[in-house]
Amino acid sequence: MNLKKIQAMPFAPFCEESGVRWKVTVKEPVVDGERLLVVDFLENTACNVYARNTPSFRIACAKKSKEVRGINHEGRMQQKVLDCFSGSMWWNGYVLISPREEKLLQRFLKSTETGNHQLDNLWKWVMQTREYMKTKDRKERGKLMDEDYRLCPEALPEGMIDYIRREVLPEDRVIIYKKGNVQGTCSVCGRKVHARGRRFVQGTRVNCPNCGTGVSCVLENGSAFASNYIENIVAVQKGTDGETVFFRQWLLHRDNSARWEHIEDFLQETVRYAIRGNKTAKWQKQGKESYYMRTERYELDEWTRWQDNRIYDGSYFFYPTGIEEALSGTAMQYADLEGYLEERGHNKNPIYFLEYHARYPVIEFLWKAGYRNIVHNRIFGMDRENRNAILWERKKLKECFKFPLRILKLMPPEEWSLNDIQRVNDLWERYGGKITDTEIQLVLESKVDIQLWSRATAYASVGKILKYIQKQTEKRKEENPERRNVSKDESARIYRDYLQECEQLHLDLHDKEILFPKDLTAAHNRTMEQVKFERNKADQEKFQKAVEKLEKFAWSEGEFFIRPAREQMELTAEGKALHHCVGGYIKRMAEGETAIFFLRKVSEPDKPFYTLELQKKRVIQCRTEHNASYDRKPDVKKFVDMWMEKVVKKGGKKKAKEAAA
Repeated sequence: MNLKKIQAMPFAPFCEESGVRWKVTVKEPVVDGERLLVVDFLENTACNVYARNTPSFRIACAKKSKEVRGINHEGRMQQKVLDCFSGSMWWNGYVLISPREEKLLQRFLKSTETGNHQLDNLWKWVMQTREYMKTKDRKERGKLMDEDYRLCPEALPEGMIDYIRREVLPEDRVIIYKKGNVQGTCSVCGRKVHARGRRFVQGTRVNCPNCGTGVSCVLENGSAFASNYIENIVAVQKGTDGETVFFRQWLLHRDNSARWEHIEDFLQETVRYAIRGNKTAKWQKQGKESYYMRTERYELDEWTRWQDNRIYDGSYFFYPTGIEEALSGTAMQYADLEGYLEERGHNKNPIYFLEYHARYPVIEFLWKAGYRNIVHNRIFGMDRENRNAILWERKKLKECFKFPLRILKLMPPEEWSLNDIQRVNDLWERYGGKITDTEIQLVLESKVDIQLWSRATAYASVGKILKYIQKQTEKRKEENPERRNVSKDESARIYRDYLQECEQLHLDLHDKEILFPKDLTAAHNRTMEQVKFERNKADQEKFQKAVEKLEKFAWSEGEFFIRPAREQMELTAEGKALHHCVGGYIKRMAEGETAIFFLRKVSEPDKPFYTLELQKKRVIQCRTEHNASYDRKPDVKKFVDMWMEKVVKKGGKKKAKEAAA
């Protein structure tokens, strides 16, 4: 749908002294041989009843091609426009629409009569069309569809019941006791037991009175998670289409009898994860909401698409049988999933592992070459500083790194991390070929903060910086012998912050005494206080300049007067007196984003009465104690309206007088 002409159409002005918020106009232009429906929502610029967060906007509808687009007040197509329309009651009583416009809407929508100006029917059509467009886009991009959960086999993986009996149940060493806290059943020996001495208490450890095994006490049908469930079981299976790989997750419910005669009766499938190519999806049959100190679970009527691919509940037993068969013939057939699951000391998510393996070929190279820690970092350890350390989209290993591959030999493969890669990137970008492998190795061994190098190496060599950090670390250890956690990394972070503060204060870091102060901690404390002072000083100056520009709007009439807030302390005091949040507007006022005025009685000039916020010559809000609005007081509203008309809209007192003369 070519909408250039539609985007170029100007919005008609709408300014009416009334409570009408929107005026709706409807057009039916023909574009590329198709008649469209173009609906304009025109903002009433004279209406101050509502805080206006959404200016005029346009919705273009195409029935033949089944498309809908949102166009903002600047003529740009914007998804946000449709989000706002879909999430708000645009068809409420504060919309102005003519009978002609309503008939046009009804004809296009082929809808029945409605009490909401046909706008509710338009909203339904927009929602349905957006869902159609989303589905169409998914299909075109090869994504998994909502209904693809049906490709998952329904039968349990062969041998999984035996696996649960052999590997999972022996790990569940509990006494399931009944109310009264003295009688229970041991899951290890399966015998009914009676508490000896003290009663059973939820979560405590005891020895089984019968077999002597150390067990945990669990109240039968109690509110704790472990009372009703034992653990999650995850297994991998190939879909019925031969292309999709499914990870199925079951929740193993507890058998309070501890007999486990029919384990399958205690399994509840809760989640299905799917991977096809490099696309993924997740469906759940059970949801949960977390509250303070507890989690509430709720059942879903059908498999429901979920947004993230994290493992539900986080922990699980992984059924290891059938992996090779499930992955064969897919984009993940060479992924070492078994090796990944056997890794120790890392959080693991097999879904992410296979997804990234299919999406980024470099993952396979890194994993097989022994750089497994980097792969683990990619899955669970990326942050803002290191997320672009490797060019993941490249096809060859040498193209993925920003430095020569020989540098990777400076450390064993298993010791490299994404942070280490980024450290070398920073050094290589700054020095290129002018830095030796020995210096790079020193940086890697030091594990010093990445962000330090972008500053420090502009003024000194790597060797000098490392030597200085080591010296300051030893000094801090001598001064703080009781502290055990004085580390080189901590010294590096202090030095990084110190350099940043020096730059903010425009200190000459080429001066060795400034670059390498004898006492780093003391120097950092000094620069930190100075930066804080300068920052506050700058804010104060900006605030005062903003106030000076607003003085022209000060005005008095009858029993009231209005003036701008003149000091930062005034804003804080106003907020405390009237119990609202105006004290938090100091920064915004200093930046010119908004303007705060005090409306007071002439008889009580120093007593807070109403606080008014003005933006672009519009009253955003005017409130008194506990956020009560000014429009509830006719005399106050009349004064504000007169002030807006006689002073604000005419550009201030001086210009208003000139206009009157």
